[in-house]
Amino acid sequence: MLRRKKIGIIAHHEFKAVAHTKTFLIITILGPLLIFAVTVLPSLLAQGDDQLQEGRVIAVTGANDEVIAGLQQAFSSQGVIIVKGSDFASLRNEILKNDAFQGIVVIDGDITQIESFTYYSRSGTDFMYSQMLSNIIGNLALEQRLANAGYSREDFRELSRVPTVTIRKITEEGDTEGEEIFTVIITSIAFIMLLYMSTLLYGQMIGRSVVVEKTSKTVELLLSSSRPSEIMAGKILGIGSAGLLQYLIWISAALLIQVVFKDMNLPSSFSPSTLLLLFLFFLGAFSLYASLYAALGAAAEDEQNLGQLSWPLIIFLVIPMVMISTLVMNPRSLFTLVLSYFPLTSPMVMFIRVMVDMPSAWELILCFTLLLAAIISTVWFSAKIFRVGILLTGKKHSLKEIVRWIRYQ
Repeated sequence: MLRRKKIGIIAHHEFKAVAHTKTFLIITILGPLLIFAVTVLPSLLAQGDDQLQEGRVIAVTGANDEVIAGLQQAFSSQGVIIVKGSDFASLRNEILKNDAFQGIVVIDGDITQIESFTYYSRSGTDFMYSQMLSNIIGNLALEQRLANAGYSREDFRELSRVPTVTIRKITEEGDTEGEEIFTVIITSIAFIMLLYMSTLLYGQMIGRSVVVEKTSKTVELLLSSSRPSEIMAGKILGIGSAGLLQYLIWISAALLIQVVFKDMNLPSSFSPSTLLLLFLFFLGAFSLYASLYAALGAAAEDEQNLGQLSWPLIIFLVIPMVMISTLVMNPRSLFTLVLSYFPLTSPMVMFIRVMVDMPSAWELILCFTLLLAAIISTVWFSAKIFRVGILLTGKKHSLKEIVRWIRYQ
């Protein structure tokens, strides 16, 4: 009973130190805004009729009147103005001075004979305009080649007609309309970034808290009335409670967004079951990394040394982030499966699989079983490292030396 009371006192102190700050409030507010940005905003933008900016001007040089007319007709629905130009130098100066000018298209010769044309723009990154120009001019060139061969415009339209593809996703509940890969990747990045940042942030908080108390000799006062295991447990529970509170606020805000914007086409991964799994994966990831950071904090000489010791942990957190496109597009590959069961990467990788292609129940159970086993093992040997390292000062220890502490009785 006394042991629980001591852990509770330490946990309450750590919780207040984290939750009663302006930083915690700001991050808590930014979380729902991030969720709103990646779920509602793409749907709002997709509902707009105009994909290009209305009133923008594109000058075309070297093309005949028929090509100009074809471009004007194609871009008219988007509100983009196509004008015929002749002097490239003056057009180039105009685009630098006039914000309404989007770009310049230079066609050297007959479009039925040329291999390529050039599109000049101020940014050089307006992919949507260049892609649309490529498609339109390509179709005009093909139409004129067929006309020269004796085919009519109607023949061209019939010959160039291609079937469209409709993607449907197979689920246990039935078939549903598939989502664009861009939407899936953006949503996955947002949620995985949330997991990555919160796990890293709260894990480092525990490590820094231990280092600060160790270097300031405050830990010696704590050890006079508490055991090392009680200090470690109190810190993990206290800071972890702040993280769980933050996630509960975020999930509540997400559910509110889902209710308010229920008529909108929100991503399919944005559901109560997905949010519940997000909460559980954070709980697992935090418990695992928090115990490791607590051990490294006790072993570190200062904050700089903590950063050097913790780089292997950060690598395992970064791997799912840098490979998210591969994981999203290949959710059942051997590489993805291995990472989704390996405890240091499973919280993020398995959650990616949940959003893209919901794993079967036994896969989730296996993932959480392995994660729980890893947490229990990690807490056990981290407590041993914490007990030895918390009193050692004046020397920087290598990872190899720290691992040897596990064998101490």
